Amino acid sequence: MDYDETVYACAINRIFNFNCRDARMLTDMFPAPSSVFALSERELREILNDGGHYSSQLSDPRILREADLEVRWARKNGVGIIYIRDREYPRRLRECPDAPVVLFYKGTAGLNPSRAVAVVGTRRATSYGRAQCRRIVEGLSELNVRPTVISGLAYGIDITAHLTALDCGLETVAVLPTGMDSIYPPPHRQHAVRIAEQGALVTDFPKGSTPMAVTFLRRNRIIAGMSDAVVLVESAEKGGGLITARTAMSYSREVFALPGRITDPYSAGCNRLIEANAAAAMSSPDSLAVAMGWNDRASRTKGERLKQIFEKSDYIQRNILLTLSAESAVERNDLIRKTGADPAQVLERLTELELEGIISSDIYGNYILR
Repeated sequence: MDYDETVYACAINRIFNFNCRDARMLTDMFPAPSSVFALSERELREILNDGGHYSSQLSDPRILREADLEVRWARKNGVGIIYIRDREYPRRLRECPDAPVVLFYKGTAGLNPSRAVAVVGTRRATSYGRAQCRRIVEGLSELNVRPTVISGLAYGIDITAHLTALDCGLETVAVLPTGMDSIYPPPHRQHAVRIAEQGALVTDFPKGSTPMAVTFLRRNRIIAGMSDAVVLVESAEKGGGLITARTAMSYSREVFALPGRITDPYSAGCNRLIEANAAAAMSSPDSLAVAMGWNDRASRTKGERLKQIFEKSDYIQRNILLTLSAESAVERNDLIRKTGADPAQVLERLTELELEGIISSDIYGNYILR
């Protein structure tokens, strides 16, 4: 029985799903996936030199029937199937030696944006990590050429990056550790629906694939491969985010890490990368844009920027901003008095505004709007 080329491509993907390098080698040798199945088992053994493991599967007609059912299911459910030679295949990922030969895709966003940033980190994100993740993504949304944000739909930093991107109107891509028929983790299914409407869901795992430790690791290589740069927001000394960052380095991608206190366990991985000069420190939400040469923010007047910041602030921050906008410089104690709030809360807000680069202070304790 003859099938279309997509079925043959999916069959190869099913057989070599955990050995993408050999799948890539094999498909690079022939003009179309069907050519592989025209070979005899003996010819396949000579090419693969695998002792018959893969060659016997390629000669089994059942694998094509399974692939045909998968393609029918995908088309019925609006899931696209992209072969590695297709124009729609992510060009950045295609450069990687272990790129999958097939991607399953559902969404509205293209996979070849002019700019792409992966934002990853621990599932056990702290309030500091989540806040800084939001600020980083919000900063990216202010660029004239807005990048696509890529992550893994996991708890913690990943989902914070996705949801912030959605709220800021950025396209976002979630790379799954399962087949397209199984969203993981299940509580994020509703978020996956939103992402498909304003971005895309992507996986190389066939229908029916379930989450395992190895599938998360393999998912991470796609996140890194599809990106220009990877930002590690929080990570323990061991973790998937750290593996994504190291994979990105092997792909010659730029890597950035958010520094944290040396006593914080979920800053240990970031601090270690920075210490080893394996990642650039994120000293502000603008660090990535400046380092990548993307500092092309839309020109806005000081009043327009202050209005935008004001709308996102609580009443204490608003009182601080109003006071500083009326005077050129205000001493710390005078600012606390004029704000009319608890001193500890005012000092906390001052620190937040200073970290965001909205205000600055001198050695005498005077604050000004930047």
